[in-house]
Parts: sequence; C-alpha cells; structure tokens
Amino acid sequence: MEKEGIIKVVNEEEGVVLLEDHDGEQREYEIVTVLDVKDETYLILLHDEDNDTGEGYALKVIEDEKGNKAYQPVVDEDELVKLQQELTENYQ
Repeated sequence: MEKEGIIKVVNEEEGVVLLEDHDGEQREYEIVTVLDVKDETYLILLHDEDNDTGEGYALKVIEDEKGNKAYQPVVDEDELVKLQQELTENYQ
C-alpha cells in the first residue's frame, strides 16, 4: 500500500506548506486559500508546477490530543467533492 505524504512544515503566516511525498522528496506548496466549511477550516494548497492543472491538496485544520493546532490531509472523496463545490461557488 502506498503511504500518504508527510506534512513537514506548515507556516500559515508565510502561506507555505512543506510536504514529503512517498518517495521521500520534499516539495513546497503555496496556501492559495483558507476555506471555512460548516465549522471546519481547510487549507487549499497548490505546487507551482501544478497551477496549470489546478490539482493540489487540502489539509483540514484540527486539534491534536493536547489541544494544539494540527493538520490532517483530506483523503475522503466525499469531503474533497464538498470542498471542490465550495471553491467553485465562492471563487469563480
């Protein structure tokens, strides 16, 4: 089973996220928007090379067991569709 990428650094102030893919390669992504949907907050990420295709990542802002801000990749297909609809409605 192919493992998901690993979130290495999230810097919301600078709008940058560093992800490590399953090959161990680190790539920097830009936070293109912060989206609030039904009491949940998401960071929408794009890599410079992916801007033409519009493909990117979504991270859900969560709290860890200590109450600190943490980030979880969105992999649920229904949740991704919901985010895509929200982006289409609000950012066109």
